[in-house]
Amino acid sequence: MDVELLVVGLTTFVGMEFVARGTHKYVMHGVLWSLHKDHHYPSNSTFQRNDLFGLMFAGIATTLVWYWFRTGDYYLLAVALGMAAYGASYLTVHDMIIHDRHARLRRRGINNRYLRRLIQVHDLHHEEGEGNWGFLLIIPGLDHFPERKVRA
Repeated sequence: MDVELLVVGLTTFVGMEFVARGTHKYVMHGVLWSLHKDHHYPSNSTFQRNDLFGLMFAGIATTLVWYWFRTGDYYLLAVALGMAAYGASYLTVHDMIIHDRHARLRRRGINNRYLRRLIQVHDLHHEEGEGNWGFLLIIPGLDHFPERKVRA
């Protein structure tokens, strides 16, 4: 059962990238653009309305933990931990490295080949306002790559 729970947690983590991609494309750039648009403009604010999306997913994970407490179903906990791990990774990679918010880690991210490419792909999304919907993974065939240097 321990291996199954680990697989469920890891599958949830990876699956969240695809949930996030779909949410980004169809919800954030669609019906809830009013909450997401502040993310596409320069801001010195600590918080953005766009942060509400992360809080929504955190609320779902927290609810799963609550149900785990009530039922003892460890699969609920595994899913919640996979979601929480994705959320922590999103905060670190997307907010702190790609967008240089909070801990200001973009300069460090540029020194890593994968993170530098992720920054380039995401910067292109912000320039064009479409495409490159992912946050942590670069998927050839879905994401297109700019051929330019990344700004620090």
